[in-house]
Amino acid sequence: ALGVPLISSADANELHVYMPQGAVAPVEKVVAPIMRDKFGTKLVITPALSGQALTKAIAQRNKPEISVFMLDQGPWLQGKQAGLWEKIDGLPNLSQIPEKLKDADGQGSAFLLYLLGLIYDEKAFADAKLPAPSSYEDLWNPALKGKVTIPDANSTFSYALLFKINELQGGDAATTVDPGFSKLARLAPSIGTFHGGASTLIPLFSQRQQWIGFNASFPAQRLANDGLPIRWVAPKEGAIAIAAYVTVAKNAPNLEAARRFVDILLSADYQSVQTQMAFGGYVNPNTKLPEAFAKTFLVKPDDIAKASGMPWETFLAKRAELSGRWQRQIESK
Repeated sequence: ALGVPLISSADANELHVYMPQGAVAPVEKVVAPIMRDKFGTKLVITPALSGQALTKAIAQRNKPEISVFMLDQGPWLQGKQAGLWEKIDGLPNLSQIPEKLKDADGQGSAFLLYLLGLIYDEKAFADAKLPAPSSYEDLWNPALKGKVTIPDANSTFSYALLFKINELQGGDAATTVDPGFSKLARLAPSIGTFHGGASTLIPLFSQRQQWIGFNASFPAQRLANDGLPIRWVAPKEGAIAIAAYVTVAKNAPNLEAARRFVDILLSADYQSVQTQMAFGGYVNPNTKLPEAFAKTFLVKPDDIAKASGMPWETFLAKRAELSGRWQRQIESK
């Protein structure tokens, strides 16, 4: 039991939540029945992209209707900077989340991780007598020229790669990303395709057009589950964790129900189901995956533990400048 009393206002039996489409199925499977049966609260779910969720949070700030928002870390941080979120603390499951995966000021927590690393065609590598990739440096292997794909300038994942390569070249993103751009400019001639979202990445590998790429684990997992020889690996230098956050709107109309919702979302039980349904990384270290699923899940516990984050403040402050440089120095080459 979460130890919070039921509230009795007219709207107490409804909790409005904005969430990404991929979260709807696991939330409806696990969270909705608990909220309904244990607490008498009906979830009203609106699937929304992160940008749409942030726009709604800004628009409703003077009279909130939506109590809970689930959105990517970048837009969540913009909302925090705009003063949109309520402080949430004292939740049993929130206390189990590692410090690096939740807000130091208590205004939200990661609930899902996109683990970014190397997706590759295991058969193509074997047929070419190439060892399986294990490092970011493998993207620069001359034998892979024309067979490499990385995200385009519109994808946040591109800048996660830039910051990581910059760091490996000795740069500090807060002061300069020149070493990262310089290194990636040398990769540009090897790139066969710049891809957009997962929907544009998946055909490149299902149709065997590209052999290696940089992206999240979940597209590789979908392809592997379909029987294709596509794998994902965390580079030895560490994967990059891009988090999706859950947060509560300041002056939320149903605060106690919102707190319950967040607590269930961060529970090991929910996290296990979410991982099995959405293929994302879990944030609660106490999460247990069924043995059969764990064997086929491409992300290992060590990958999550060793993953680094992204310097979001730097990215948000310089996004336009970085996008312009990416298009000029990488994509146009």
